[in-house]
Amino acid sequence: MSITESIRTYLCTCPFLKDGIINVDYLGEKPTEYTVECVPAAKEAKRYTDGSSLKQYLFLFASREYYGQDVLTNIENSRFYEQFSNWISQQDKKGIYPVLENGIPQKIETLSSGYLFHGNGTDARYQIQCRLTYYEK
Repeated sequence: MSITESIRTYLCTCPFLKDGIINVDYLGEKPTEYTVECVPAAKEAKRYTDGSSLKQYLFLFASREYYGQDVLTNIENSRFYEQFSNWISQQDKKGIYPVLENGIPQKIETLSSGYLFHGNGTDARYQIQCRLTYYEK
């Protein structure tokens, strides 16, 4: 199983997700859908003398949400990303991580707040940047 697939499976357990689909590298045009997208970044964070290394996998979690002049809808979108970020933090504190075939997860975290990336008046793309750090022999 790839790291992206492991993260997708892990995120499917988030209790705050609506009944949307979680895609990989694709976000549909209608609310509510989600996607996991890899962010280009150096994979190796630290190399040890024994050849093992601490690696990182940066990714975006994004969603297509209803959006517009209704303040309550937009607040709810922001609230979702606050809850999502808190959930990631709680999972990290409990040591609950994606299952990796070739690595031992060390930390999962959000690196940004959830934010509006692009809106068109009726729906919008929101996203948050995340990182999985793992040890690999």
